[in-house]
Amino acid sequence: MLLTYLKRFYFPVFVTIAIFVYVAQQTAIDLPLLVNNYLNDLLCMPIVLKICQYLVRQFKSDRGLQIPITLALTLTVLYALYFELLLPKFNVRYTADTIDVLLYFAGALFFIGIERYGAGKTSVLEPYKDL
Repeated sequence: MLLTYLKRFYFPVFVTIAIFVYVAQQTAIDLPLLVNNYLNDLLCMPIVLKICQYLVRQFKSDRGLQIPITLALTLTVLYALYFELLLPKFNVRYTADTIDVLLYFAGALFFIGIERYGAGKTSVLEPYKDL
């Protein structure tokens, strides 16, 4: 039962948290160090992969379609290379950090676990069907 709720609501909760952290950072609100430096890295891949899955489901008209595990992990590798290897060389805003890479993969594994092995199949839009 808990997995069913988690599967239905993690995406809007993660997006809300990520937006809050981003806005807090942009408005110079002090956040705990771990939240400021690492939380959005953990939330990144579940958000990105859920959006990708939703878009593919819409394009293919298949509400049950799942992103293959290899594709999810490949996207995670590409994100890690781009944000932790390439961007730090060109933009001082970005720093290379091994912990960020681990958090990207932890987020991807969360997505894979919830979406592929979570309790019951539900649509990404299931919680909003009555709106």
